[in-house]
Amino acid sequence: MRGLSFLLLPALAACRPSPPPPGEPDAGPPRIVASRADAGLQLTSTKLDRFLAYERLLRAEPAPSAREVRRLALATDGGARALEESYASLRRRTERAQAFRADAGLTPGEVQALESLTTEVALARVGEGGPELEEALRGLETSKDQLPPEQRAGVERTIARLREQQEKARTLSEVRARWGDGPVDLVLAREKAVLELWGVPSR
Repeated sequence: MRGLSFLLLPALAACRPSPPPPGEPDAGPPRIVASRADAGLQLTSTKLDRFLAYERLLRAEPAPSAREVRRLALATDGGARALEESYASLRRRTERAQAFRADAGLTPGEVQALESLTTEVALARVGEGGPELEEALRGLETSKDQLPPEQRAGVERTIARLREQQEKARTLSEVRARWGDGPVDLVLAREKAVLELWGVPSR
């Protein structure tokens, strides 16, 4: 069961901040508006494509690691100057990121909301479990009948709980409850790109 620890990942989605009010909508297909707890994100396929392009540009920007910054700070020869240069580099990177976002026609609130939505979809796909989870569940179902009744009941509850979680992840029911069907369906239309963005293997 050690391989099932990844099932805890979807709980991280509950920690995301709520998105602020949206900016002006962009041109493109008709808007699809979230109508539930996260109402306010006016999402189009054009806006989603711009967000994905913005995030890819952002990831292509080099940035010094925290370890490198600490090493420069502790340097005996010119450490203060090197550290100042590193911070200046970080400021320039922030300015370029803001320029990328402006070029993409996205507001900070839209970026925050889209990061939250796409992260939740990616985490749900991780929570679905794939072949490893299915194999583990089949193993539990096969072996439970060999257990004493008091142990069998606990295993059956575990199987039912994991099956329920698997189904929620497969259908994205909790994500849809927060964002509405329209925005989630638009993200699923770009699912491969979204999973690649967050480092989740495509199924």
